[in-house]
Amino acid sequence: MEALLIIDMQTGLFLNTPRFDAKTIISRISSYFRDTDKPVVFIQHDGTREDYLFHGSPDWEVLPDLIKSETDMFIEKTANDAFYRTGLNSYLQQKGIENKWNLDKDSI
Repeated sequence: MEALLIIDMQTGLFLNTPRFDAKTIISRISSYFRDTDKPVVFIQHDGTREDYLFHGSPDWEVLPDLIKSETDMFIEKTANDAFYRTGLNSYLQQKGIENKWNLDKDSI
């Protein structure tokens, strides 16, 4: 089984560095995963320690143009490692995920 990890696609990280057609690219890929009953996981950075991306703030929110589904999983992280002190590894093991596809702010 495989899953799509959408990492750090947050409003505050795109204020000064817009990406070409990010909405279409991510929506097309995430739709494929949802249409084939494969998990989509949004991973958001809580940057409170770095004094930005405060949990619940507009900058912290996932890009509003991205399609989100009630079946998607949302995980918060506080380090530059989505597995560090999060439930991501447990979730992936529970779902039997062996292959992970990553989309992040630097890959689109």
